[in-house]
Amino acid sequence: MAEVAAHPGRLGKNLKDSEAQRRLLRYGRDITLGDVTRLESFLKARTARLAQAERGTDERQMARAVRTTLHHLVVTLQHSLSFSDGGNEAQPMARLQVHVSWNALWALVSSWQWHEEYDQERWRSVKYWDEGQREEFENRLAGEFSKSRRRDASESDGQ
Repeated sequence: MAEVAAHPGRLGKNLKDSEAQRRLLRYGRDITLGDVTRLESFLKARTARLAQAERGTDERQMARAVRTTLHHLVVTLQHSLSFSDGGNEAQPMARLQVHVSWNALWALVSSWQWHEEYDQERWRSVKYWDEGQREEFENRLAGEFSKSRRRDASESDGQ
């Protein structure tokens, strides 16, 4: 197996490809409180200088806006992650909140994706909660595509 290159804030030098695959964030179910905390710290560090700007300036207001949004998303994720598994009634809504909040948090931080401390493997948008949801979506999409092709074929036969 090939080794993964070292980079600050990223995979360690000694990790093999299989370990990197397990670490790569692919689905919503893979998001952890650790991911949320690390992303929060990263974004607070990026906005620290602006937060210290003179009162009333656009810079300070921008930092306040980013940090307020950050706080809201972090609290939502902390709460929702605790209900996203376990088969309780709140599970579908909690998973949706994790999905939406994580992707909003990622959108907020993604402009720093080339920063040396940005974690390329973990700080990514997610489309699906898990492999099962991805397969279900792909099967449904394939079914709709097949229906559309059959409908188009029957319409052209009738003309």
